Amino acid sequence: MDLLTLLSLTFATFVYAISPGPGLFAVLAISTRHGPIPAMWLSFGHTIGDIIYVAIAMLALNALAGLISDSMLYVKIFGASYLIFIGYQQYRSKGISFEQSNKKSSTLKLLIAGFVVGVTNPKTIIFYLSFLPIFVDLNHLTTLTVIKVIAVIGVTVFCVLSLANILGIRLRRHIENPVFIKRINEVTGITMILVGIFVGLY
Repeated sequence: MDLLTLLSLTFATFVYAISPGPGLFAVLAISTRHGPIPAMWLSFGHTIGDIIYVAIAMLALNALAGLISDSMLYVKIFGASYLIFIGYQQYRSKGISFEQSNKKSSTLKLLIAGFVVGVTNPKTIIFYLSFLPIFVDLNHLTTLTVIKVIAVIGVTVFCVLSLANILGIRLRRHIENPVFIKRINEVTGITMILVGIFVGLY
């Protein structure tokens, strides 16, 4: 797996991770309510959930590579269609607002909460199932490749969530602005639609 492929995978993961969704909003909510440290633990839990999905996706696809080689086109079309669909949904979304709270949460609870948010998001597994075959040769999957992919995706997702954490408090006044929410949703929605088109045409 060369450097260019890893950089491409990093960019694709960044686009996915930065699109507003349950994980990003959860980190922003915890950051605005409790501060950066609790939000960091939530981000860590979410990242663990993503890493587990990545590992499952690679192992499952590797095991099924021989069986689904003839039907991979349909898998790509399904994945691309789903990405375009959630992009359209995001484009039309009105966003979410937060309520401030001084209630403290334990580190373990935050880790579990982040993990649950990550593994219960259906677009996560679809995204990885759609994208990994583009960057990973399923017929020659090695331990080193698995480690590289997990490291790249894990670090990228955590960095994006950390960015949301850092900006959480400062963006508080904008997050509750309907006009700002609409613009963000439109941009990220269009981005996800383009990603879906890319998956379908690649």
